[in-house]
Amino acid sequence: MRVLHLFSNYKWTGPAEPAVALAASLREAGIDAVFRSSGYVKNAAVNHVVDKSAAWGVRPITDLSLSKHRAFWLDVPDRRRLRRILADEKFDLVHCHLPNDMRIAARAARDAGIPFVRTLYDTEPHRTPRADLALMRRAAAVFVFSGGMREALLGRGFDAERVVQIDSAVDLERFRPGADLPNLRSHLGFGPDDFVAGIVARVQPQRRFDLLLDVAEEVSKQCPGFRLVVIGRGSKLARVARTPARERGLLGRVVFFPGYFEGDEFPAVLRALDVKLFMVPGTDGTARAVREALASGVPVVCTRRGILPELVHDGRNGYSVEESVPALSAALLELWRDPEKRARMGEEARRDACERFDLRKQVERVAATYASVLGQS
Repeated sequence: MRVLHLFSNYKWTGPAEPAVALAASLREAGIDAVFRSSGYVKNAAVNHVVDKSAAWGVRPITDLSLSKHRAFWLDVPDRRRLRRILADEKFDLVHCHLPNDMRIAARAARDAGIPFVRTLYDTEPHRTPRADLALMRRAAAVFVFSGGMREALLGRGFDAERVVQIDSAVDLERFRPGADLPNLRSHLGFGPDDFVAGIVARVQPQRRFDLLLDVAEEVSKQCPGFRLVVIGRGSKLARVARTPARERGLLGRVVFFPGYFEGDEFPAVLRALDVKLFMVPGTDGTARAVREALASGVPVVCTRRGILPELVHDGRNGYSVEESVPALSAALLELWRDPEKRARMGEEARRDACERFDLRKQVERVAATYASVLGQS
């Protein structure tokens, strides 16, 4: 079975690692998965998808522009070239990961007489444009990551057998509690009696940092050792978070901005947390940052947006609560006051993550769907 994976972006956005990891693991499972990503790099920027895919043993082919957004001067030639590629390289199936690669591939695959499938990373139905939904109806299968999204598609007339729910995977070994990693808690200046909550997110206005600072201010009134760590970066970080924290008198006392962590330092900084916070899913609707925290054995306090209530089972591996200062503050204070409950939730978080976020299970489900689409099951 020969499958072409398309990824119309050169940036290492939320869906990039799941797409690359899936293609790499399908190859290990015996499927000839070829990964093509964007060759169109705006303003001579670095092609991060090409650079970072190497860690997975994947070498993306960049002979198509695969622009992230519609661009007829790029998309039309791409469609013609893709039609020839599908015929010359004898692909059986096309797997689309993003909206514009689906727009390009749908017609090319139809002309070549082969099916296409789509992975939909959105978990909030309102984020998926109607035009994309209409085109997705032509897909032989649509992979979704939440029950809520599956029900939304069925409510829009999709055939039940073609909407396949899978769990987004996590590198369970990398985030294993007890792994030999640096002690970043002490490096960041936090003591054993501090209660450290952290958020991992690109700092943007829509991620509700206003609410986050309100919560930090409220919790710190009752918990003197409360520390909020913002793990991330963004061009709007100063305006959205750092300056408001300074104006409230929280910067350096309650709220800290240690920056962005990569490599072994990232799982290490997650281990430095007592609890993980999450407000709003970003470009990756599967909320990878939440799944990685759960795999690290860190309980999560989150809102009820999108997939979050499906990941965080309220009262078991964390709390999924209303998007309000009182609800979020109460959940954090409960975990601060009851360290034993916090430890139990952390253990449940890891156990549940191992059950649901195993990449091998995702690969089995996707491969079985391929076989069904091609009449090989």
